[in-house]
Amino acid sequence: MTRSDAPHRNERPAAYDPLATLARLERMAWLGGLARRRAAALAVTGTLAIAAVTAVLGAVLIATDRALAPLWTQLLGWPLLYALRSEPAQRLIGGGRLDNRVWLRAGIANAVLLLVILPTGLTFVLPMGGAMIASVSIGWSGARAWRASAVSAAVTTGIGQLALHLGAGPADAPTERSDIAAGVALILVLATIANMGMVAARQEADQSLLDAERLARQEELRHAATHDALTAALNRAGLYERLDAALATASPGSGVAAVYLDLDGFKPVNDRYGHATGDRLLEVAAQRLARVLRPQDALARVGGDEFVVVLVDVATRADVRAVAARAAAALSEPFNLDGTVVSVSASVGAALTHGPTTTSDALLGEADEAMYAAKGRQVTAGPLPVLDEPHR
Repeated sequence: MTRSDAPHRNERPAAYDPLATLARLERMAWLGGLARRRAAALAVTGTLAIAAVTAVLGAVLIATDRALAPLWTQLLGWPLLYALRSEPAQRLIGGGRLDNRVWLRAGIANAVLLLVILPTGLTFVLPMGGAMIASVSIGWSGARAWRASAVSAAVTTGIGQLALHLGAGPADAPTERSDIAAGVALILVLATIANMGMVAARQEADQSLLDAERLARQEELRHAATHDALTAALNRAGLYERLDAALATASPGSGVAAVYLDLDGFKPVNDRYGHATGDRLLEVAAQRLARVLRPQDALARVGGDEFVVVLVDVATRADVRAVAARAAAALSEPFNLDGTVVSVSASVGAALTHGPTTTSDALLGEADEAMYAAKGRQVTAGPLPVLDEPHR
């Protein structure tokens, strides 16, 4: 590698296209989910509106033969039920959450429904109202709400029929036929609510799988955007990300160092034995370098045969030299690459800083300069050039 290449090697890379693409896809998925939620909310609203109109018309018919009390009950009760299905009301009852207090929310809604229907004597329609309440509850709280909805609908229907027998409804209400109609309707409604719960549970399971798959793909994209595919070390983007974070927390007692390593003799090996052997050499070299580093340090491949080591929590240049010497020694050992034995060496240079005001570009530039100084003097052993406090 010639010195003329150096200014281009240390340029900060552009933003990651894979992650930007993922963000756009997630935005599209969110918008699609929002559209589905709005459609579901519109369907529920339409159902409740139709039910309200039907109830009001029924109350008007009842009022023509009886007192006007049922009509006023309808006019006051159905708007209250409509208000209860709104998100603010559900959050208020649920203590600020839509997945909380499902039994209480279902119980309150069915109690209001009972107060609306009982004065009319049409208690056999309570199960149908319970089904509407269940659709809202399951829509807000998911599959976990179906049991509360089913039990509340059954209890409300039973209380309504009992109250009708005790004379709480109109005097001429047909109690016997109402019992039969309510029983048949309740059986059908309970089966419907259970089916809604199973469908919601299946959708939630599918959504969980999709979320897990999306997170896995996101992690794969993030790893691919910040790591070298051949050696699994950080790439240039990952190097800057790690170095920026390390410099942000640097202090006088906890310095950050960048160590540049250039493999001398890599090109002859690559030319003589082919790219497969050259790639294998880079893989093994990265593995050797990773073994001599501390857990808190990081390794990056920034060029064809160039590596950068990021050292954190280092106090003196002697600490940097010790790690760099171990790295150079590891690379000086012969490489047995699937039966082909080759040898290379490394030119090494480093820079150390103790202040967060130093930039990643400045630190890498100084380490690069030190490495080329070592290469120019053909330094492969002895004191390692380490520049302290890079120029800003």
